[in-house]
Amino acid sequence: MKANLHLPVLAMAGGGVLSNTTGLMMYLSLGMLIIWLIKLRGMPIWIIILSVFIMFGYVYFTPQAPSSANPPTFLEGKLISPIIETESTIRTTLRRQQSDEKAIIIYFKKDVEPAEISHVRSQLKHGAQCTFLGESTIPDQARNPGQFDYRHYLNNQQIFWEMTLQSSDQIICKGQSFLHKAYKARSTIISTVEEAMDPKAFAWTSALVFGDTQFLSEERIEWFRNFSLSHILAISGLHVGLFLSGVFLLLFRSGFTTMEQARGIILFILPAYSFLSGAAPSVLRAVFMAVFLLLILQLKIKAAVIDVLALVAFLLLLVSPSYFYNLGFQFSFIVTFSLLLSFPLLKHKNIWVISAVISFISQAVILPLQLHYFYEMNPLSLIANVLLVPYFSFFIIPLLFFFVFLSFLFPSLTLILSKTTISIHEQFLNGLMAVSQPLNIQWVVGELPLEWMLLYFILFGFMMVNWVQNRLSAAFLFGVGTVVILASYSVKPYLSEHGTVTMLDVGQGDSFVIELPHRKGVIIIDAAGPPIFSNDANRIADHIIGPFLKSRGIKQIDALIISHMDRDHSGSVNRLVDLFRIEEIYVSPYHKIDQKNVNVNVVEQGDVLKLGAYKFQVLHPGNDEKETNENSVVIYTQLGGRTWLFTGDISTQIEAKLFKNYPSLSADVLKVGHHGSHTSTSEAWIRGLNPAIALVSAGVDNRYGHPHEEVIERLLQEDVLVLRSDIHGAVHYQFTKQSGTFSTFLPYNAENRKRLP
Repeated sequence: MKANLHLPVLAMAGGGVLSNTTGLMMYLSLGMLIIWLIKLRGMPIWIIILSVFIMFGYVYFTPQAPSSANPPTFLEGKLISPIIETESTIRTTLRRQQSDEKAIIIYFKKDVEPAEISHVRSQLKHGAQCTFLGESTIPDQARNPGQFDYRHYLNNQQIFWEMTLQSSDQIICKGQSFLHKAYKARSTIISTVEEAMDPKAFAWTSALVFGDTQFLSEERIEWFRNFSLSHILAISGLHVGLFLSGVFLLLFRSGFTTMEQARGIILFILPAYSFLSGAAPSVLRAVFMAVFLLLILQLKIKAAVIDVLALVAFLLLLVSPSYFYNLGFQFSFIVTFSLLLSFPLLKHKNIWVISAVISFISQAVILPLQLHYFYEMNPLSLIANVLLVPYFSFFIIPLLFFFVFLSFLFPSLTLILSKTTISIHEQFLNGLMAVSQPLNIQWVVGELPLEWMLLYFILFGFMMVNWVQNRLSAAFLFGVGTVVILASYSVKPYLSEHGTVTMLDVGQGDSFVIELPHRKGVIIIDAAGPPIFSNDANRIADHIIGPFLKSRGIKQIDALIISHMDRDHSGSVNRLVDLFRIEEIYVSPYHKIDQKNVNVNVVEQGDVLKLGAYKFQVLHPGNDEKETNENSVVIYTQLGGRTWLFTGDISTQIEAKLFKNYPSLSADVLKVGHHGSHTSTSEAWIRGLNPAIALVSAGVDNRYGHPHEEVIERLLQEDVLVLRSDIHGAVHYQFTKQSGTFSTFLPYNAENRKRLP
């Protein structure tokens, strides 16, 4: 039977893409849809149907805005998510009454009596009708290029606020849903399995059976991520297929049931399994497809598998339009759709050839999405998938399913067997990780724009069509074309005459990234770490500096200049050394740093660093000032026809000393000292330098009150344009040899200007 149902679903998705893009990509998408409809001019009915679905998708997936710009202090509605409890919080999600708007509810358990916490637990139940009185906030947004946008992520699910609660008096809830009991039953099952298993075995069981990776070490998860093996840890069609195979073998092949009875039992078990495994979009896709296919077999209806996939996608999107933005949903359906279209290539008898073809198609079709969201890929990931997917598919995952089943019958035996098995598994993985360390070669392409993705998909589509039709020469040429697309984008910075300076918003700290034209050098001045009270020492490097560099296609840092040893200027150095290749680190004579894998150079007053055609002069320190801030390395350079002065955390005393040593010192762009503290940036300093632009790197609502009001007043009185990371997010300067333009990541509008004194 010819498959056609996928066409309306593709049209609906095309309308969704159209409603979520702007500029060139919007016009390209519209052009592609029009060409598609023109090709169907001989079938007017289909033109009408697809046009309707395009318009429906455009409206249905248009991003929604909250009904009010002001965060509410009163919320009333139904709890629609399971209750998630950690050591410090209890969290759930509320859907407002008579609205699809949602809010995350967070109750803090710190310094609260156990009886009150129990009372809160007794009220917060899935399906309960609740009223909350508390302080709401708008979720944090990305403040830097490349940074994960938490607000955008939540808004795509129509979650617009976070309400924090400190007392049970702020909660009034009644009732519960059937799912609340189901979630409790799931929790009981998981607890039973956890008690019966070896802890290391349960960590893998939690990830591969129950869909929760929290018990696996970050090192393990990062290794899987580096080799594009994360799909093994995320429950998907692979896991559902193995579960189905196991149940079918147990029921039918063992002779316990007939074929029809086995199908009937599986139809009953599948929804329970999807719930038990966490009901991720990839699981729902596989489970619903299996249910529909089994029903088709039972009812003896003729239907193409690709139609079943389209029907499942359509139903899931109707239930929850937020799935359209879910990466798991996108990856799962795109891969499955591609494999179904490529089915003739999977008829080979050799299982290793089939595994290689599946791995290649799966990774090649999601590669542009991977680069768009994560900026890098490992060229050797195909080999890793060919080797490890069968290992997990035929050994580890079936064993873990068996241990889960055994946990309820013979818990003592489960402990012994799981401990022995997982010990061998851990040793195997440890050895593999050690051997693969030299092979962890990440190709950092950068954030692939949507129009480049579209071009890639066009060439990839032609490649697959020719491959399926056995026109191998043409398929090879189109395949080379896809590689050329990615290679062209990755070398683009090396051909560009533009350079950039970016003041990253790293909170209460400093981090400036300078990219020279033609990528002749990448220089970072300071690498802020998180506050000293933070539990995650790598947070700034992992979530801000690292993603920004990778989104720009940067893997190598030619010079890392650390102004002084304070954590808010040097706290991310060790992590950046792990993540990137750093050629040289420069510090003052009074900054002690221990780095065995990188050349550490001492610089002082009078030194000149030459990088490409650019010079970076060190103006300070000349002598030991006996205080870390006063020993800050001060850098003077010229970029884009403007002179720049980077001052670290120097005080007014050092400013005066610099004028004494350099009487004619001036700067067009001033990095304001010490985050705008009143201990620096004196009136004489501003008038002497005569800057046109002042850059202030300070955290939003930081506890020091930086930048201080009097400093900003002095700058504004001298008609200096002040750009602040706490207001404008990252500040970007793009330049050529003699000119450049400033821009801000967050809008520099009238409202922001009002926030300046």
